[in-house]
Amino acid sequence: MVATALRPSSRRRLPAVARRAAQHGLVLAAVSVTVLLCATALAALTALAGSSVQAGAVRRLAGDIGAQVNVNAAYRAGGMATADRDVRAAAERVFAGVPQRTYVGLLGTSPVSVTGIDGVAGPPREPGGSGLHPVAVQHGGGFGELVAGRWPAGTADAPAGAFTALPDVPVATGSTAPVDTAIPDALAKRLDIRPGSRLRVQDAFSRVMTLRVTGVFRASGAVGFWPAMAGDLTEGETADQGLLVVSAAALNGSAVLNGHLTAHWSVQPDLSRLDADALAGLRDRLRAFSGSQSGVSVFGGRQPSLADLTVASGLPGAIDELTVPTVAARSSLYLPSVLLAVLALATLVLAARQLTERRQGELALQQARGAGTSRLLRGAGAEWALTGIPAALVAPFLAGLLHPGSRGADAWAAVGLTLLVHAAAVLLPVLPSAGSRAGRGARAAVAQRLGADLALLAVAVLGYLELRRHHSLIADVGTGSASVDPVLVLVPTLVAGAAALLLLRLLPLTSLLLDAFGRRSRGLVLALAGWQLSRRAARNAGPVVLMCLAVSVSAFATTALASLGGLASEEAAFTVGADVRIAPSADDGYPSAVLGAAYRALPGVTRVAPVTRSTVNLPGGTTEDLVGTVAGPAPRTSSPVVLGIPLPGRPTALLLDERLRSDGSRVAPSLELTVQDASGLVSVVPARLPAADGARHTVVVPLDVALSGGRPRTYPLTVTAVGVLPQPNARPARLDLDLIRVGAREAANTPDSAATWVSRLPGGQVWSDGTDHAADSTEGACKGKLTDSYTPGSPGVCSIAPGGGSAVLRTTVSTGIRPSQAVSDSLGGLSDSDYATRSGSQVRLVAGPLGGPAPLPVRADASTLRAARLHVGSTTTLDLGGGRITAKIVGRVDSPPGLGRGQGHLIADQRRLSTALTLAGADRQDPAFWWLSSTDSARTAAAAEARPALGSVTTTARTAASLQADPFRAGLRRVLELVRWLAPGFAVIAFTVHAVVSTRQRRKEFALLRAIGVRASGLSALLGAEQVGLALFAVVPGALMGLALASAVLPLVTVDDSGQAPYPPLPRITPWATVTLTALATALAISAVVLTLARLLARVDLVRVLRAGEDR
Repeated sequence: MVATALRPSSRRRLPAVARRAAQHGLVLAAVSVTVLLCATALAALTALAGSSVQAGAVRRLAGDIGAQVNVNAAYRAGGMATADRDVRAAAERVFAGVPQRTYVGLLGTSPVSVTGIDGVAGPPREPGGSGLHPVAVQHGGGFGELVAGRWPAGTADAPAGAFTALPDVPVATGSTAPVDTAIPDALAKRLDIRPGSRLRVQDAFSRVMTLRVTGVFRASGAVGFWPAMAGDLTEGETADQGLLVVSAAALNGSAVLNGHLTAHWSVQPDLSRLDADALAGLRDRLRAFSGSQSGVSVFGGRQPSLADLTVASGLPGAIDELTVPTVAARSSLYLPSVLLAVLALATLVLAARQLTERRQGELALQQARGAGTSRLLRGAGAEWALTGIPAALVAPFLAGLLHPGSRGADAWAAVGLTLLVHAAAVLLPVLPSAGSRAGRGARAAVAQRLGADLALLAVAVLGYLELRRHHSLIADVGTGSASVDPVLVLVPTLVAGAAALLLLRLLPLTSLLLDAFGRRSRGLVLALAGWQLSRRAARNAGPVVLMCLAVSVSAFATTALASLGGLASEEAAFTVGADVRIAPSADDGYPSAVLGAAYRALPGVTRVAPVTRSTVNLPGGTTEDLVGTVAGPAPRTSSPVVLGIPLPGRPTALLLDERLRSDGSRVAPSLELTVQDASGLVSVVPARLPAADGARHTVVVPLDVALSGGRPRTYPLTVTAVGVLPQPNARPARLDLDLIRVGAREAANTPDSAATWVSRLPGGQVWSDGTDHAADSTEGACKGKLTDSYTPGSPGVCSIAPGGGSAVLRTTVSTGIRPSQAVSDSLGGLSDSDYATRSGSQVRLVAGPLGGPAPLPVRADASTLRAARLHVGSTTTLDLGGGRITAKIVGRVDSPPGLGRGQGHLIADQRRLSTALTLAGADRQDPAFWWLSSTDSARTAAAAEARPALGSVTTTARTAASLQADPFRAGLRRVLELVRWLAPGFAVIAFTVHAVVSTRQRRKEFALLRAIGVRASGLSALLGAEQVGLALFAVVPGALMGLALASAVLPLVTVDDSGQAPYPPLPRITPWATVTLTALATALAISAVVLTLARLLARVDLVRVLRAGEDR
């Protein structure tokens, strides 16, 4: 027994799998690394794509001011507790498990105004001191960040109980004692107040109290909270700027603050824990809730404890508006994801197939020795488990390094898919059906390759044409059921794969090049390498296609990143229209007359241009947008001559040298001087004349602008029209008004003799009657002839002296119709009140060109020209409602930046437009916004934001950064970055597996070469030449193919939030340097791996090679 135990044949041998693992450890390790890379890439890609859409939807909702539920009711102290309980219970039912919190607040809807600050009586010189509303909110500290000071007691962490247990205090009664308040930062900057300041405020009934400012805060948290508590979402995110935060007890108990209180509840969803899949159900429930009868949905059919309770929510609409943007984001994410997924799985299949092909001889030997299919499957399955399972278990954790939080269900599903594909690639070739096929003839092989080439070319062309036809990856856009078309998503991948496969037909060129170099050298290496490449072209096909595809995918992602970055910049420039855009505040901002000078004083500003907008009707019923500006797309015409009385210098006051006579009452009328500044903006300056005594007087008319903080106008100035407003309710009289001279005084202490005087209109100009229904007013007021359009009591212009005389303006005005027999005969008599001058009536005298005004030059965009059937050179009439203007199309402009694309545009020079509006008697237009050119937009914006009265600021740089930071775009950028850097890794690992497997298969060939005298260094050079030649053949065309694919496909698949092609169109940016560096780095990495492996694998043990197979 001892002898038997010592016989060599009885020694226990290692399992076959272990022997193969020891013998071919390098190959198996390469395959295992391939599985690890594929599983990691797919896990990270899947998690990143899913989380990007989820995060994008949540952030979009978080930025929507209406993404909440608002419940409003009239306040009654005794009903607050029941109403609060019922509102919170209704919110719980409607949200049905979706995380949310409900906050309650009280608002004083009767505004108060500041009438003194820190003991200084009088309203503030800066705007923003009126229209303030006291408010008390639950947990105010959670929605406001203190800038200075502290919150008043009972405001920062006020519980709901502070609002439900208030005593019943009658309206306009209670205390007038000082109350602590916290004010918004914007209001503090406007009024220059800080913690410790004392505000004297007054309500609509002149009741006065003092507010002690304890803190200054800036709104934070949910963007819709303060608008909801202010009771009006239309004010937007600036709703907090007019609120005075006080405690609930102070608001309820103050006689000045408690006038007409209303109760408000804001139900805020916890968006950070909101699942995108739950949005549809939440939308339907909220829509039903907001449209229901509150007596049933809130109070359950019981008697309402508060009156006028209403429920409203913008959340259903916000969720609906996310449908198309979400689909568009998914379509953008799917395209690079599919490219990388196909590349990863192809790498995996190739590695597994190469491993199987290496074992074909071994499998044939085992089958010849009687091994059945089950045994072969067990062996292949063991190798699959050895190379796949450990890598798959590690992959999700490694993916977490690429994208934190990647170890979710989606990540494990991607790993499972990787294992399944790997298993199929390893196990299927072992089955009997995978046996060897009969050889093909040469002609059949050529015919089959040609057919395959034509089929691939047809697939690529048809797919590209289909993509051009749809111009998007989204199907059914605008139908309410938009979705990503999976076939179109695969088109770029099919095109890339077809191009890479067709590239194989050029592979013999590489062997020809090596042959050419080989013939010039005396060595055997290059010639043998070229011969091997041509002989083994079929075996090299897979790695070449894969490397080419990997590099092209990386180049595609790099180009997409560059193009999308350029698109964000161009979209920002198109949206803003200038370096900085400022939209003035209608209620709390400076008057337009001084904004130009205020903006020019900002640091870095080089040019300022106002932009006015008004809606006009064209013949044929077309409605377009009339834009006035002095920059950008305005017509380039000669410097316009402003019609009227020019005021030289920089006057702070006007001097009117006038004489007024009356044949009746000596009560003087008022004047309204229409003043146009250098930017074409118009303002009205009032003037009060002395009694109509026939004497000559000098009237001083200040040009200061109220609530301007002493800021100047934009000079030079021109008086373009004079309005005469007779004293109302006076008996009709005829007034002779002579404006002998108009002076411009630059300083208050300047004597009248030092002023600059103008004594006549410029040449070529005359005064005309610009009164509404001027001819009818003249017939009625001056001649006593009534018409259908004349209203008794309205004044009229009787005569205007021609220009060029000894005065700037001479006119005779009748303040109304006088009693006469003709009137009695025609109308059957008028009452005494019909003869009195009507309140608010006036006549207007407008300076215009001799011979009538010329058409207004405008430029039109393609939409306007098409809709109104106009062309360059056409003349048309613009109806502004209050007047008509004749305009001439002098040019065409393509989608002017800064004005949007929702409506057609007619663009005019603002100075000419203001003159035309004045002549037509149309209402003046204040700027909708201002364009500022700046050398440092960030500095300009910061300075403007430090003075909120200047308006809300937008810059091109900020808008571009905001577009880049958009969660959907940021997710796409992260996916593209992942694809960009992982794709070359697949090229390296695929080529490494190929090099190892092919070298192992050629050991006998190397042994023969060694036997005939080729050194190991020669074998290393042979391997290096072959593999580097293959790598260069794949890398260089692959990079070019990726650039071409991106240039052809990206403009067709890039869409905006509406699912349509973006505007401006996607710029075709080719990042040659980045793509070249990436391709070069990939080639260097492959070369380094190949050369290292060549040194290792070129060492051939002749004895072991000749005995290969004996241990199988």
